[in-house]
Amino acid sequence: MFDKEQIKRLKELLSQMGFSNEDIKSEMRHLKKHLENLPEEIILYRIISVDNKEDINTKLPGSHYSHSKKDLMSSHNFTTGYGEKKFLITVKAKRNQIDFFSTLENNILYPNEQEITLKNKGKGVEITSIKEIK
Repeated sequence: MFDKEQIKRLKELLSQMGFSNEDIKSEMRHLKKHLENLPEEIILYRIISVDNKEDINTKLPGSHYSHSKKDLMSSHNFTTGYGEKKFLITVKAKRNQIDFFSTLENNILYPNEQEITLKNKGKGVEITSIKEIK
C-alpha cells in the first residue's frame, strides 16, 4: 500500500507524537485496517466559509473532509475558506479518489479530526448537497 519512505515517515510522525516502538506497530496495524475497511464509495462532509454559495468551487471542492457529519457539525473549528456564510458540502467519493498516505498522515497529526483526504482537491467527486449552516 505504501512505499518504504512513506512507512518511514508515518513511523517518524507516530514517534514524534510520543508513541513507543510497540505502540507504533500497533497503531500502524490499526490505521492500515481502518483504510482497508473503507467502502468503495464513501459519503464525506466539509464545512466551507464563503460570502455567497456561488463562490464555492464545485469542480474542485477541496481535499479535506470528515466522514462523520456529527463530529464535524459539533465543532466548526474545521471550517475552510473565508467569508461570512458557512456551508456544509456533502460529497460521494470513490475509494480510488482517496489519498491514503495523506489521510494517514493527517490522522496521526490531528487525531481528533478523523479526516479523509482526497486527491486532486476533490476533482471528480459527486456533490450531493450544499446547505447553508445558520
